[in-house]
Amino acid sequence: MTRILSSIFALLLSTSILLTGHGLQMILGPLLGLELAFSELEIGYTGSAYYAGFIAGCLFIPRLIQKVGHIRVFLVLISLATVALLMLGISQTLLFWLLARALSGASFSGLYMIIESWLSESATPENRGLVLSIYSVITLLAISAGQMFITLELPLTQLVMVAAILFLLSTLPVGLTNSASPQPLHPVTFKFRKVYNDSRIAIYGALVCGLVTSGFWALGPIIAKALHFEANQISIFMAVTLIGGALLQLPIGRFSDLVDRRLVISALSGAASLVTLSTIVLGLESPSAFFIVMFLFGGATFPLYSISLAHANDNSTLSPIETGSVILLTYSIGAVIGPVLISATLALSNLGLYFITTLILAPFSAWTFIRSQAIPATQAHFTPYQDVPVTTQEVILLSTDEDLDEVLDDAADDVLAEVFDEVFDEVLAAPLDSATPVPSTTAA
Repeated sequence: MTRILSSIFALLLSTSILLTGHGLQMILGPLLGLELAFSELEIGYTGSAYYAGFIAGCLFIPRLIQKVGHIRVFLVLISLATVALLMLGISQTLLFWLLARALSGASFSGLYMIIESWLSESATPENRGLVLSIYSVITLLAISAGQMFITLELPLTQLVMVAAILFLLSTLPVGLTNSASPQPLHPVTFKFRKVYNDSRIAIYGALVCGLVTSGFWALGPIIAKALHFEANQISIFMAVTLIGGALLQLPIGRFSDLVDRRLVISALSGAASLVTLSTIVLGLESPSAFFIVMFLFGGATFPLYSISLAHANDNSTLSPIETGSVILLTYSIGAVIGPVLISATLALSNLGLYFITTLILAPFSAWTFIRSQAIPATQAHFTPYQDVPVTTQEVILLSTDEDLDEVLDDAADDVLAEVFDEVFDEVLAAPLDSATPVPSTTAA
């Protein structure tokens, strides 16, 4: 274990510096948009642009990695992420911001892919859990620490420079390491129809998780600002949500190994909608009360992705990478929609996040419970739960080996399948490569 940690020390150090800057960037973007007089809806568009770029990065960056290698692409993507961040400070044009946020999303999708595939390859089956747990802790601490920079009495434009400096400093450990680069990425086919038919609850679970949690990541500072929080309270508002999700994820996941996971998905969705409904009904105003609410919100919503992934793996005969690719991209589609949807409701109420969460998760909870009672579980759990939040880059190869009409024919009667068919129709012609899925702790 000491040898393995020594071999990945440079990567972990680069990751901690990079994600500290990313944590600061996540809270800076919305606040800087407000300072530039962007509306809540326009800021929501920028959040959606980030996730659109994230999807594009998942689809196309693997080819670049295969051509020039992990380390070189890692350094290039950090440079592009820095460019995307600095672009926010030189223009007040919405289109310019949308391009910058999309570039940032594409860059970080590739960065997470490289980090996580490198860690997965360096570990052995015996110590992989420990290695990834260390990575999860580093991620949590780094992003939380980065968000605390907002409490410094510095103009937002100067904090942008601080985040950019952190990005560039993160190139040094990996750039100077003599550790071996990971092996080339392995191909995997994207089979949405198969996963959808095997486990519709998992598909819808990932979709609603993307809708709800992306709104928090894209608009959390705006929501806190609308609630009249001070700068230090905004950073706490963000951090306690992340901590709630991180602390509760593993025990809830382990419990889901013992029961029908559909009941756990239903219970989490119901709990999240109950928490948000209570916030609306009780008319909470105290920052302390909102901190408790957001801790519970994170604890209930963040595990939905990883438990949906585990449930999909329980019922699928595909490889974990193939199944994970579908679940990740389903989440990402929801994440593109979520910020726009929630920002539109913010124009009507400061509690827009809580209204949308209640309206989406309450019916989903009821439907999942009814389906679990009507359709008995036909397969025992064969994939133990892993702490896998949604940065894991199961980047996909959209295979051309199968005839497109044959692949999509059976999905034609499914509305959701048709939507996905349209989204991916234009990229099905190009083969890509896939990184091995491993855990991570943030939905950023």
